[in-house]
Amino acid sequence: EIAQCLVGSEMCIRDRVTMGFTPDTIKQTLLGFISSQAAVSEKYTTIQNAFTRTRKITFSDAMLATISLQKDHSKNELLNYFSFSESSPTLSALIQQRSKISPTAFESLFYSFSGAFDFKRTLKGYELLAVDGSDIYLPRNPNNPETYRISDKYGIGFNMLHLNATYNLCTQLYTDVRIQSFNQINEYNSMCSMIDGYARSNPDKKAIFIADRGFCSFNVMAHAIENKQFFLIRARDDKHSLFSTLEVPSVAEFDIVFERILTRQNTKEIKEHPKIYKSIGNGTFDYIPLKSQKQYSISFRVIRLKLSNGKTEVLYTNLPADQFSLEDLRELYHLRWGIETSFRDLKYNIGLRYFHSIKQELILQEIYAKLIAYNFCRLVAEAASVGKQKNEKRKYCYKINFTILVKICFEFLKCSADQMINVGGLLQKNLIPIRPNRNSPRYLGARTAASFEYR
Repeated sequence: EIAQCLVGSEMCIRDRVTMGFTPDTIKQTLLGFISSQAAVSEKYTTIQNAFTRTRKITFSDAMLATISLQKDHSKNELLNYFSFSESSPTLSALIQQRSKISPTAFESLFYSFSGAFDFKRTLKGYELLAVDGSDIYLPRNPNNPETYRISDKYGIGFNMLHLNATYNLCTQLYTDVRIQSFNQINEYNSMCSMIDGYARSNPDKKAIFIADRGFCSFNVMAHAIENKQFFLIRARDDKHSLFSTLEVPSVAEFDIVFERILTRQNTKEIKEHPKIYKSIGNGTFDYIPLKSQKQYSISFRVIRLKLSNGKTEVLYTNLPADQFSLEDLRELYHLRWGIETSFRDLKYNIGLRYFHSIKQELILQEIYAKLIAYNFCRLVAEAASVGKQKNEKRKYCYKINFTILVKICFEFLKCSADQMINVGGLLQKNLIPIRPNRNSPRYLGARTAASFEYR
């Protein structure tokens, strides 16, 4: 799909390397990480001596059962996980066992499992990482001041968390996340933290962090520059943007360079030279301490693109102009929509909207569990489709039906070793065509947590 988006440009994704894994090895990798955690379960529990006695639900069962939760009633999910056995434990037993596990167990499992597979896919040597945030509505709980807010005229509030995520557009996997409570949302800090984390973990790699307007700030750009990484961020195009101090060409599309010296001072000299200095006042900028006279030089490209509907978009980037032209950047930013569709799949197909808990610690478990399940499904689809050839007789290229993929993968994950499921064969029978240039209006409306009563 990514390669199709780049048709007509000089950019190309590196060809798929031969992967030495199958759906079975992916499943065994996940189970192996869970078993490793179970061996040192005391590191991931909230009480002492947890999981030391023999129980129907072990540490591994509690972890895997949480990952396997879907949209159904919790009792039905538990029966399904234990194959409707008469000896299945009660729902209360599952909640008690889950309460003993810290959310850090699922967080650690997410990073271990997601980082276990290296596809080595890049675009001109750069990894493509989309950064975006998504609201996660929780069951209403006025006693939680961190997530609760009253915002409507009836005085009935709601609870919400905010998920900031890094999504690899080449591999279609979530690689990093930051979860913030509603009353402490700061997308800028989250993106800076994810850029720093990527640079520490991958000192020899280069990445392009692609983000929407909500992440546009000097601090974000400076973090990318200082870590020798790259950014492509959509920005505003009005009098409150950087255009107020730029000599903008009188053409629909242009590519100019913004160069300024950032400072916290606002002296007469700085005011008289707006094309040299940019005062940031007391705003967040990690490379100039508050009340400091230190200065910071920053330079990046400012690009305006004309869209097919006649409107324009503005992009900021530090990508080299000799490698990425205007057309390249247009197509590159278009790929960012992949993280939007991943959020839709994560919430509605994987089931992130449908929590089986009210306590925030257990909800955090489920958020990480859904991210693990999403990556598991994507990896299984990748392994099952390796070597698949395009049928020249068909009008369209075809892709795996993600909704069916999720059903197959959840069943495949919980089945025992003696139950054979031909994942590849099932997926091949559930392909859907890729119809390019299709679009539909995006309807925005209020969202709430899925009520427990619907089940």
